[in-house]
Amino acid sequence: MKKKIFSIWSVLLILIVSIAVVVPGCDGTGGTITVKATLCGDDWPAQGTGAVNYTLTPTSGTPITGNNVSASFSVDAGTWTCGNVIGGPPNAFLESITPPSVTVAAGETKTITLNFEENQDAGIEFLTWTIDTEPIEYVEYEVVPCQIIDVHFEQWVKGCEGYNVTVKETSWLKITQTVGPGPVQIFVFNDDCALNKTAEPPAENAEKVSQNTTLEGEIVNPGGEPIPLTLDVPVNLDVETIWKMVKEIDYTKSINWFGISKSPFDPGMKHPCVLFELILPDPGVYTFTLVAEANVALVGDTDVNDGNNKATSTPLILTVNVP
Repeated sequence: MKKKIFSIWSVLLILIVSIAVVVPGCDGTGGTITVKATLCGDDWPAQGTGAVNYTLTPTSGTPITGNNVSASFSVDAGTWTCGNVIGGPPNAFLESITPPSVTVAAGETKTITLNFEENQDAGIEFLTWTIDTEPIEYVEYEVVPCQIIDVHFEQWVKGCEGYNVTVKETSWLKITQTVGPGPVQIFVFNDDCALNKTAEPPAENAEKVSQNTTLEGEIVNPGGEPIPLTLDVPVNLDVETIWKMVKEIDYTKSINWFGISKSPFDPGMKHPCVLFELILPDPGVYTFTLVAEANVALVGDTDVNDGNNKATSTPLILTVNVP
């Protein structure tokens, strides 16, 4: 009886040793790599498996191909790199792989995560002109010196809610003097507070990184020579800014383009928080046609829809009566 028991145990021992030899990673020299995925920082998929192709490539040896997550692979000890990622969550892109490679020791388990973000879409649309911060509904409007001309846009970046994104923005004001008795001039001031972006709640307001005023695309700094206007000749006043914004928030972008003054002009008495100052030299009636445009572009990121990156205002016919 003892001999039979001994024989059975001998057979079992041989089987266990054989299994250890034929099963990868069970010989004490290999480990395990688990590949997972996230979408907007949350596990993807929340349950079950998700279709995505990728390759685990060792420093030397045969690569391993995966076609879903989460998935685990028995691998030889050594360094493995993850790449060739295709697929993943619908309407998303691969933002990063963390870490892109792992070094696995015998009996060790390492995890590689494929990080996906929802497709990003920056957009902007015109809202309204304002005079002294009050919206106006008319295409023709009469003002007097001392008032400020402003324009409002609504803008956003669609994508993973709460994620940060950097946006480069260029805004133009095409101003054409069509009536007026004297040579009108524009002074550059580029007040930082002239261009703002607000949202609700205020804690989610955007952060401005830089701001430059330009004339026909060339940077013009405060304190330089005034810009002359000629009858019926349009001039493009520009401002270029870079912002850090939060995705999935609608922002109101306001631009105080210029204040209106009459000669003689004292720069120390200019309007507060304006990009430019419009100086009218003589008494009389002046008329200007204004058109505002704004463009947004993601910095270092892909925009899936360029069709909504630019907005143009309705023209505003502005008449200024200088007593």
